[in-house]
Amino acid sequence: MKKKILAIVCLALIGGFSIFSIVACDKDTDCYVKINVVDEVTHAPIQDVFVKIDINGSYVNSEGYTDAMGVFETVFPAEAIFNVYAEYETGYDSVYTRELFHCYRKGTNTIRLKAGDTVYSTVNLETDIIRDYRN
Repeated sequence: MKKKILAIVCLALIGGFSIFSIVACDKDTDCYVKINVVDEVTHAPIQDVFVKIDINGSYVNSEGYTDAMGVFETVFPAEAIFNVYAEYETGYDSVYTRELFHCYRKGTNTIRLKAGDTVYSTVNLETDIIRDYRN
């Protein structure tokens, strides 16, 4: 009788651990990101802003453009701390009809991703226009 009870208890424990391990493996480990890019002064969303999310320039990154609502969405497979860089093209300055300066506005932020969570972050585009000399 004791052997039967011991065998039933052992089978129940093994079955319980098996079910627990299967359920634990189904856990969502993806990290979801939604970046909202807005004007620093008006806080209005800005469309067509180039957004790059990376770890100090590494090959682990995601990039793209904001939609009509000023939002860029992406998914990463693991937790990490990322830098967010946004750049909005404002055109060129020219002297004697030759394009000399690439003009843009920028904004930065940092995000921390957690498995199974969605991180919402806002990047404010600075009002200052940056001019890079082009050869």
